[in-house]
Amino acid sequence: MRHDATPGAAAARQPHRFESAASTQTLAEGLAEYYAANPGLKRGEALSPEARAFFHSHDVVHVVYGCNTTMPDEAVVKLASLFGTSAGFSVLRGYLLHDALDIYKRLPLGSTVAALLAAPYLIVRTIWRCWRQHAKWPWADHQRHLHTPLHELRTRYRIKVAHAARRGAA
Repeated sequence: MRHDATPGAAAARQPHRFESAASTQTLAEGLAEYYAANPGLKRGEALSPEARAFFHSHDVVHVVYGCNTTMPDEAVVKLASLFGTSAGFSVLRGYLLHDALDIYKRLPLGSTVAALLAAPYLIVRTIWRCWRQHAKWPWADHQRHLHTPLHELRTRYRIKVAHAARRGAA
């Protein structure tokens, strides 16, 4: 989460198309929707080259796992990055970059506490779902998938979106 959105604001809105398990959007279209929905994200020259690469992969995980930018979904993205991608625990290096530390120290205390209270359930569910994947999602080598529909990628890798029970437009 690299913006100053009001905590909980995403919960009151309609889900984005990329959040639907059955989304027919391509990965590129899902990313475009994610960026359009989150114009406050720091990108480009505002970040170091290392942080740009890290956050691009992080944003792709948001889309592939159907996550918005609420604190609980951010927790899912972090866990899915660790346990469901080819990067594994090397992802932790990205969270130690100066750019990332600057972003995370500005998170609101209330939503951070709420996310921690939901953490036991999120941790178990997300790790279980990652363990059941057919293969690890490619953290940095995902360019070949940009023109593939999200529902096909999720089927191929056996990825369950964060809100699998939610019904939404594809």
